[in-house]
Formats: sequence, C-alpha cells, structure tokens
Amino acid sequence: MAAQTRTFHIDGEDYAFNFTFFIKTFNADKTQKKVTMSQAEEALSTYLNLSTQAIHGWRFQFNGPSSIDIIQNMAKYYSIKDYTLFLNRKVDENKMTNTDRIIDSLKRIYDAAILYLDDFETSDGFNNYWFIKQDEGCPEKAIENELYDLASNKLHKVEIVLQQEYIVLHKLDLYSKLENYIYNDLCSLYDGKLSYAYRFECVVEDENGNREPSAHEEYEIALNRLNEIMSEYF
Repeated sequence: MAAQTRTFHIDGEDYAFNFTFFIKTFNADKTQKKVTMSQAEEALSTYLNLSTQAIHGWRFQFNGPSSIDIIQNMAKYYSIKDYTLFLNRKVDENKMTNTDRIIDSLKRIYDAAILYLDDFETSDGFNNYWFIKQDEGCPEKAIENELYDLASNKLHKVEIVLQQEYIVLHKLDLYSKLENYIYNDLCSLYDGKLSYAYRFECVVEDENGNREPSAHEEYEIALNRLNEIMSEYF
C-alpha cells in the first residue's frame, strides 16, 4: 500500500494524490514518446523542477506531490485540462459502512488489475521490453528469463493487493472469482508467450486462417472479463 501522503483541502473536501491515474498517464506518455522509464522520469522532473527520485517515489507509491501547484503543473505537462483527475476524494474510515469498505477494497483490486492490463497492452504484450533488452546487447535466453521475471513481478503486485483485501472480502463469492481471475486469466496473458520461439518463429496464421490474438485483443478479453466479474457486485 501507498505511504501516507499529503491531504489537500479543496472546497471543503479532503483529497489525496491519485496514484492510479498518475501511473497510467505516465506510462501512456512514455509509450507515446518512445522513451525509457528513466528518460520519462527525468523529463517530468525537469519540467516540475523536482528530483528524479521524487518522480520515482510517485511511481512506486512511496509518496506523492507536496502541493497542488505541482499537481496543476503536472497536468499541464501532460496536456490534461482538469488537474483534479490526479486527485481522489478521501473517505473518513470512521464513517465507512461495511458496504463502503467492500466497494473501497474492490476498487483497489480493480485499479491494480487495470494497471497491469494497461502495461501489458502499451508494451505490446511485454514485447517492447524484449527489444529494449536486445538493444542493450542481452543474450536471447537471458532476455527471455528477464521478461518472465518482469511479467511475474508485475502480476505479483496485483496478487499482493488481492491478499491485502482478504479480511474485508473473503466471505464474498466474488473474492474467489477475483482470485481465480488474477491467478489464472492474468497469468495466462504472458505464460508461455515470452520465449523467442513464440515471438519470432511461430506461425502467425495457419492454413485454416486461425491466428494468435494480438496483445490488444487479449487485453480487451481480459478487461471485459474483469468488468463482468465486478458487475456481479455493482
């Protein structure tokens, strides 16, 4: 979970930094500009007159921006008119009902899964990482192992969020469905697909016109499945 971050008071309401929206925006901008993670951090830090360590901390949810001015300038950097998209309204946990807690827990799981799916799609099924490592001169087998580690580590972050919400959600049938979705559906997105042979030697389309789905198609299937599961509660 994220560390305690600053509370912003706006029009009588309390807000906290929206890490989910920031990470999604950061990754989309990085992909569009075709730069590395460190280059994207450096460019944003230079624009905001902050250290790259500060941006790195936001990405890993160690801390957040210290002022509304920084958030407003960040919105300008990303050409986003409404800076409040980078904020989440805070809920007084002392006033939360059981339903509120369930919804809050489900949202955390949903956000974590969405970030994973977004990374999967924007990296073309983690394929872009292959070419980055290839350009760095890494041997093919070493790249394959690194990609599996990278993908499994990203999925593990989603698994951790699921486990953190166990106390609130474990009595719901929905929890087991989400558990199955994360450990099976999300895992299958990359399982067996990160090898050199699969990526560069397999037949794209067979004689019957059958082909492997694209990363975007797999993303759409996984996203629709997640929304389908969540719709059982909402």
